[in-house]
Amino acid sequence: MNTWFFLLTLLFIIVSAAMVLIILVQRPQGGGLAGAFGGAGGGGTDSVFGGRVGDALTVITVIAFSLYLILAIALNKVPIRTVQALPAQASPTITSADGQPIQLTPLDGPPPGIVVPELPLPDNDSTGSESDPPDNSDSGDLE
Repeated sequence: MNTWFFLLTLLFIIVSAAMVLIILVQRPQGGGLAGAFGGAGGGGTDSVFGGRVGDALTVITVIAFSLYLILAIALNKVPIRTVQALPAQASPTITSADGQPIQLTPLDGPPPGIVVPELPLPDNDSTGSESDPPDNSDSGDLE
């Protein structure tokens, strides 16, 4: 695995966990669902960290989210594996037990000894011929 991919993935996980914790620590501003479930909805400075912590947490959240997006894009651009060029060969070389190369030739049809069953063709009399298109006359106009 590529070293950059591993490091960026590790940093991405750390930033993701930090962003979740930062968002969970924040005090809800307008009540919203927190007020519906009995949480404190809005003003007041009776939070654990003081009254002006909300502004700092908002800035930290924006920074964490920006890092999250940058890391997601970087992880998408970094190759996962290092691709090594294969040596150019015209065809694979197979050798016999005594070390002599064996020439491979493609077969025309199935290998010898293999019987391919014939598939029955559909009966054209009952289904109609493909050359005869269906009759689409205007016998049932609804005018």
